[in-house]
Amino acid sequence: MHASSRENMQRCHDRYVVPAFADADPVQVLDVGGADVNGGYRPIFADSRYEYRTVDIEPGEGVDIVLDDPYVLPLQDDSVDVVLSGQMLEHCEFFWLTFAEMVRVLKPTGLLILIAPSAGPIHRYPVDCYRFYPDAYHALAKWTGCQAIEVFHDERGPWNDLVGVFSKEPLDLPVPVPVKPSTAPVDVLRATEAEEATRGAESYLEVLQHLHDAMSPRLYLEIGVRHGRSLALATGTAIGVDPDPDVRVELPPTTTVWSMTSDEFFASAAEDALPEPVELAFIDGMHHFEYALRDFMNVERRTRPGGLIVIDDIFPGHPAQAERQRRTQAWTGDVWKLHAILEEYRPDLVLLPVDTHPTGLLLVAGANQTNRRLWELYNPIVRRFGEDMEPPAERLARTGVLPPSSSVVTEALRLCADRSLPRPQLIARLRTLQKSAGSS
Repeated sequence: MHASSRENMQRCHDRYVVPAFADADPVQVLDVGGADVNGGYRPIFADSRYEYRTVDIEPGEGVDIVLDDPYVLPLQDDSVDVVLSGQMLEHCEFFWLTFAEMVRVLKPTGLLILIAPSAGPIHRYPVDCYRFYPDAYHALAKWTGCQAIEVFHDERGPWNDLVGVFSKEPLDLPVPVPVKPSTAPVDVLRATEAEEATRGAESYLEVLQHLHDAMSPRLYLEIGVRHGRSLALATGTAIGVDPDPDVRVELPPTTTVWSMTSDEFFASAAEDALPEPVELAFIDGMHHFEYALRDFMNVERRTRPGGLIVIDDIFPGHPAQAERQRRTQAWTGDVWKLHAILEEYRPDLVLLPVDTHPTGLLLVAGANQTNRRLWELYNPIVRRFGEDMEPPAERLARTGVLPPSSSVVTEALRLCADRSLPRPQLIARLRTLQKSAGSS
């Protein structure tokens, strides 16, 4: 199962299932076509109150019920709280019959979640018959007399999933409560002195202050607010996004904090919250590369060509800091992979690594709102870089990293602050700067 499908199911779980069944125990969950093929949805429903069952047409990993008839679910009417299915409908010759069965077994107060591709290569399992567009889900709802609560189209390739949430009857769903990311408590972490090593010519906050002073951004966006110290540096309109902000400083009156995950912000709030292009953005959210990658993709399409996107935690001080499971105080996770991804897949961007304490910054210039390469290759990229790997020695040693006081950094900021400079000229001048830094 590809990464974006799991992420879309997680979003539906957090946004709909959690508030709808907050007081229910147990919650009956039925996964139709739920054989574990390179992963499944079961871990999303790991809470003990979920009674999770899967049905499929053949025995396989994770299959609880093998169907005698692919178009008949051996369950009573109105008996299941949550019916879900992902990456099955395209393989179902008479999918409308299966959809009707899913609606039949769904309780009147239940939710049906459906994910199917709208694009992608042929992958017979055992057949591959269809791709789906939003009107298809609305047609299914109309045919069965159920309600389409939400239908959205995922732009991430190659599958470009169509996601639908349905109910039998109109539901008055509670407002979703942000789901806090689970992280290890800092006070129980244990690491050696070498594993906690950090370095840097200047504090990242000092460098961020310099960026604000040089660019005077009219709109600043920050992913990952934490205590608010970096967000407080903004003097213009500023937007902070964090599912669990713990602001301990006074923020300017022009600052707004959205208490939600960045994925949810970009899916449901960004259009209203960001009425004009972002000029300076700081990404310091979840410490797994796929989260940082999604944040970058979403931020870039809302950033003006001369704007600057800054990524934190790009240079771990020790391999232990780069592990996906946190066990050090100084923890970058595997965000360093985003540097490697942008180098390979987005050579049109200008990347300026800066030597800051504690874990380095990456300045990304030359944003292109219309570039779709990362969107189209999202799932292959996540599959490739999702494997456990240590950061290369040059990342740990910060080879080729610019000091914050470098004339290259100063001139790059001056160029990015020039709102009249067309993107091709900006890129050309920044490339010249990079060459001068490499030859000095």
